[in-house]
Amino acid sequence: MGYEDIIRQFDNREFLEKLYGFAYKRCNDSHSAEDLCSEIIVKVLSSARRSPQIEHMHAYIWAAAHRIYADFCEKRHKNGELLTDEFTENTMNIQTNPIDEFLEIEEDKRRLQNVFRHIAFLSKIYREVMVMYYIDELKIAEIAEKLNISETAVKQRLFSARNQIKEEVETMQSNVTLKPIDIIFIGAGNPVGNDPRSKAERMLSKNLVYLCRNQALTAGEMSEKLNVPLPYVEEEIEIQLKGENGNYGLLRKTGKNQYISNALILDIPEFEAGTKAYSRHLKEFCVGLNEILSADYEKFMNFPFLSEQKDLRFILWTLISKTVWNLNSAVCELLKQKYFADIEPLERDFSTYGFAVKDGEKLDVKFYGCDGTKDIAKGFDVYGYSSIFASNIYGERLDKHFACGHNLLSDASIIMTIRSIGGLSVEILTEDEKEIAAKTIECGYLRKDGNMLYPKIVIFAEEKARDFYGLLSGFDKTISILAEKIAAELSGLIKRYVPAHLMNEYTMFSIASYSHLLHDAIEACITEDLLTVPENRLCGEGVIMILK
Repeated sequence: MGYEDIIRQFDNREFLEKLYGFAYKRCNDSHSAEDLCSEIIVKVLSSARRSPQIEHMHAYIWAAAHRIYADFCEKRHKNGELLTDEFTENTMNIQTNPIDEFLEIEEDKRRLQNVFRHIAFLSKIYREVMVMYYIDELKIAEIAEKLNISETAVKQRLFSARNQIKEEVETMQSNVTLKPIDIIFIGAGNPVGNDPRSKAERMLSKNLVYLCRNQALTAGEMSEKLNVPLPYVEEEIEIQLKGENGNYGLLRKTGKNQYISNALILDIPEFEAGTKAYSRHLKEFCVGLNEILSADYEKFMNFPFLSEQKDLRFILWTLISKTVWNLNSAVCELLKQKYFADIEPLERDFSTYGFAVKDGEKLDVKFYGCDGTKDIAKGFDVYGYSSIFASNIYGERLDKHFACGHNLLSDASIIMTIRSIGGLSVEILTEDEKEIAAKTIECGYLRKDGNMLYPKIVIFAEEKARDFYGLLSGFDKTISILAEKIAAELSGLIKRYVPAHLMNEYTMFSIASYSHLLHDAIEACITEDLLTVPENRLCGEGVIMILK
């Protein structure tokens, strides 16, 4: 007997089930068993290619199986991965099928690929019966007694397992494949320890969640619709039910053995319909803003800044985020009080929603963020100031200077900017300080006037913060008018696109619809000459500092 006999033996379903049972019995974990079984097959075939004649084929295979299992255990032990029934994402990714390394004949490749499919199709709900029957060679009555089920149930499991293999292999050999759907997840709240997105990085994860976004399905129905082996679907469902913290996953169980999406998933046209509810009113937004800026120009320019400001358009960069947030807050309040007063919004530490991106589609989120942080100078002051708050806007036109939690007291450019309040002569700086000053000018915090350095960014005292943010209070009337129009349109879209089982998370649709607003408002204001055009991506626009 030789190589051809070996590969033919692996193509024998009954023998393959015994080999899989050998692996499953020793691993107690389906993914590890599939890994081990596949490794045995690959290494036996590799060895058979080098051996011209094998006298006792079965003895050869089983001896190799025990040897490979020992090596397998040693390898896992070195990697710190014990063969237990604990499931991790890594176990799904361990298995490789390096058949191309030694199989040159396409027919052999096809046959071995079918063997690996057979291994995958051994559903976990039947494996315990298969192992007891084929490996332990127990009688049906003994299996029934051990598992506390009827003999008829044992026979049905054996029969179903065999037929399942046949049916699923035939399905896999068709041209149907997983749909190339990606989901871009966005979150709101504190994600630390609460983020189900961390369990949804694979294509299968995203396809399952998308498939169930509007309807409840059984595992079998998902398997059939996605053309994915049932064992993989069942195990993926378990992962998505638990999520990261064990109680907030991307799937929820509903009805008898049915599952449905536990997060709002929007197709791109649905998402764009929500963003347009805001963007179609930006012209009116700019008109109202311009009226307030013109009427209160002197009030803005006479504000007691700690840094000289000569351009109202530059100042507006530090107020545009709050203005947009105020509009969104007004819309959300109207949705809650006027349109969905009978629905109690779901509250949790963290919630997520997603945008489904299908093959050929492109999602342009156009995101702008605003990060701020505060440091207190305990036991000393920074050139006369005991606390520092700083924030910056970042997005399509602007790079981020710093993120939340940034240590301001150890940021040389921040300290140099504070030091320059009231003017700082270049002549008194050391060579090292001059280098810091040059970098601070480059990032847009400072401006140089002759031989003097002055802050360029907007700076004012903490006790003036309320007055500063109140400079645009006259714009509240325009915000109220716009919020009424936007909320009316959004309420209709929410009823159309948010599934009934997720209606207590309707706020996620509102958040998604708002995600473009700061970007679109900035672009509209630049077009209307209400904001300066940044000279480069790292500049002083949108940076604010508040000192005590």
